[in-house]
Amino acid sequence: MDPDPQAGVQVGMRVVRGVDWKWGQQDGGEGGVGTVVELGRHGSPSTPDRTVVVQWDQGTRTNYRAGYQGAHDLLLYDNAQIGVRHPNIICDCCKRHGLRGMRWKCRVCFDYDLCTQCYMHNKHDLTHAFERYETAHSRPVTLSPRQGLPRIPLRGIFQGAKVVRGPDWEWGSQDGGEGKPGRVVDIRGWDVETGRSVASVTWADGTTNVYRVGHKGKVDLKCVGEAAGGFYYKEHLPRLGKPAELQRRVSADGQPFQHGDKVKCLLDTDVLREMQEGHGGWNPRMAEHNSFWVGDVVRVIDDLDAVKRLQAGHGEWTDDMAPALGRVGKVVKVFGDGNLRVAVGGQRWTFSPSCLAAYRPEEDANLDVAERARENKSGH
Repeated sequence: MDPDPQAGVQVGMRVVRGVDWKWGQQDGGEGGVGTVVELGRHGSPSTPDRTVVVQWDQGTRTNYRAGYQGAHDLLLYDNAQIGVRHPNIICDCCKRHGLRGMRWKCRVCFDYDLCTQCYMHNKHDLTHAFERYETAHSRPVTLSPRQGLPRIPLRGIFQGAKVVRGPDWEWGSQDGGEGKPGRVVDIRGWDVETGRSVASVTWADGTTNVYRVGHKGKVDLKCVGEAAGGFYYKEHLPRLGKPAELQRRVSADGQPFQHGDKVKCLLDTDVLREMQEGHGGWNPRMAEHNSFWVGDVVRVIDDLDAVKRLQAGHGEWTDDMAPALGRVGKVVKVFGDGNLRVAVGGQRWTFSPSCLAAYRPEEDANLDVAERARENKSGH
């Protein structure tokens, strides 16, 4: 079982042409950026296993080799869009906590890390060699120093780009109508789920909303006036479909944790059960990875059948709790068995942590609307 679910190719990843590219200007020219929107599958005549379909920012959509017959047409430029994060790492240049996407670690300086944007913008000493971590749990890949290497300018849906509605558009006439252009004012992450995955767009009537550019593999926009998005070192990006080796999730430090540190187990349940043999044994309650604390704002999931099932042995279910489903509340107590006391709508209920999701309010509601629509559809 793969202990790192983010190690493989996934929809939402942002890519550029790679070493085996032979497809002319389908990407709009070298430096054009696209989004993986579909994965190949066994038995498919048009999109076989180890291929991917890419939606290029400038509008073209077709499939490419990601290990198929040993060829790699694409390079992975950014995987923040699928939720890759390094929770305890700070970029030593821009100072952002919880580094999103790939991590670049200096091999010369002690404890010095850069995010992708800072690395590609030539921050830090160019004569220093770095290591690249594709995910928080992948084995590092050693790179040559950046000094003297060519950089390729990025182009596509970035701040300042002119855009119109794209292939996954489902937002009615927010843009003023088919073909009406808007301007990208910002690229950012959606809530705590993904990074650099949505674009804030201002339309001609002055309204601004966010639209998906990689979030959950969807692309709501098409670029009709590309913008510069920085640079990249072609030689330093991983080939899409050739994952880095995984390493065991063990710190190199002798004492990585101190008394009072908050920690979260990221292992799959089956892996955790196996590793507990001879080290304290296994208890089914260990599978309930509770990462909530007093004061956290949470949302109760709105699947009635699932909540009833998950509440068994965890405070149980009563019909009086039904109004809390789908609503936002605050954790007021964490019990020793992992269950949580949550204040919702003037009432306090005991919930299993499995019934809750972290919540952070957003001023833009587009994606919440889309998720609710999908949930309603699947419920029918």
